[in-house]
Amino acid sequence: MNAGPASDPAELLARTTLHVRRGPFSLAAWQTNQLSAVLAGLLRARLEHTFVITDELEVTAFVPADALNAFPAPLRAEHGWCLVTLDTVMDWDVVGVLAAVTGTLAAAGVPLGAVTAFSRDHLLLTADHLDAALKALAELCAGIHMVD
Repeated sequence: MNAGPASDPAELLARTTLHVRRGPFSLAAWQTNQLSAVLAGLLRARLEHTFVITDELEVTAFVPADALNAFPAPLRAEHGWCLVTLDTVMDWDVVGVLAAVTGTLAAAGVPLGAVTAFSRDHLLLTADHLDAALKALAELCAGIHMVD
């Protein structure tokens, strides 16, 4: 479903199913000069759900925890993460969807990270906050689909 620029975030979210992957996932960081080695690890692991972000300070990857051994040893790593996908294709001119979601989670005291793919938004949550997040988002979204 594509939403036009005039779409109301509440209406869009009311049609959005959340796809929940409990993982567990790991969030890890490497030095920028390790980018090639991290990408090689990504190819070795052949992962379905992962994010790699690089900036001038570090390379960050969000990967299934059991795949982390395919990568070089990270400088830092946190474990026990989950992935929640807003399963609605959204155009880039849609305004306020992520604000509505993060505002709802902030009101529930749930910390999160967010990653935007080309057509969907993804929430990175720790396992100890997942149930509270899903309870808060259940009132906002169409449904919850537990993938794993």
